Amino acid sequence: MRTQEFERLIAQAWLAGIALSIIGTAIALTVLYFVIRWAVRDGMLDAQRGMRSEREPARHRTASTAHLPDMRAD
Repeated sequence: MRTQEFERLIAQAWLAGIALSIIGTAIALTVLYFVIRWAVRDGMLDAQRGMRSEREPARHRTASTAHLPDMRAD
């Protein structure tokens, strides 16, 4: 009798874990959808206003090569 109760408890915990993972995945995908939707909308509004061309381009950091030895093959 106790074995059946224990197996039922394990099955319930297993199903609860699956249900929580499905619910968590649904919530995460919903949040991701709204974040992407907001970002695309914001980008489209910037493009319509012409703000995109006014922004400074992203500058890449140039690494200083002064400390590196000269590696030319003579």
